[in-house]
Amino acid sequence: MLSTDTNQCGLTGTMPASTKPHLYIFGGHSGKGMCMAAEIAGSDRTCAITTISKRGRPLAPGPATAFAQAMANHTVHYMAACDEKDVKAVECLMEWTAPSMQPLPEARFNVTEVMDEVKKEIAEMNQVQLERALATVQGLKNAVQKNQRQIKVRLDYKDCSEQEKKRLQDMRLDLQEKEACFLELLADLQQKVGEEAPPAPAEQAVCHVDTLLKQMEKELALQKSM
Repeated sequence: MLSTDTNQCGLTGTMPASTKPHLYIFGGHSGKGMCMAAEIAGSDRTCAITTISKRGRPLAPGPATAFAQAMANHTVHYMAACDEKDVKAVECLMEWTAPSMQPLPEARFNVTEVMDEVKKEIAEMNQVQLERALATVQGLKNAVQKNQRQIKVRLDYKDCSEQEKKRLQDMRLDLQEKEACFLELLADLQQKVGEEAPPAPAEQAVCHVDTLLKQMEKELALQKSM
């Protein structure tokens, strides 16, 4: 943690767990702070940098855009709004975990099996069920793509161990397979939505479809909460 205002530096209160830590720079949106952040980012000594000021971003639009682009070329960069003199606010910021460092959520059900079940029921779905399924599958696809981006960031860390790389690569392959499954199902749902809705199906069929939809919707809600 560095401060351009008080010229102080120090740890966030925990023991160092990486040779390339996440660095917080208070006053990071002043001219001096942006120069400091860009220089450190270029040195490849951090896994991520969060620049902090009361406003939460550089004041002038031009320098702000140039700064963000320069930082993105070298490291994972976050900007935060926080008053360095507000002890509680600083404490909350230090407890925050960057998205790139958060554990990736795992599915609570066998996605392939559920997708296969949904495909079997598409012909019997009414319009409301089709629209629910379409929105949910789209959301799950977006979540899978987000997780893939997070894995890419972690794989780019130079201090990522071979064992961790193997685990992340296996996860990425699994997510890519799920994404392909979601895309295929989305195409089927979109085609069916454009057709005339079928009559209301039998109560048992409706119950099964609703069970599948509720399962997917619950998973989507859990993915969004991560």
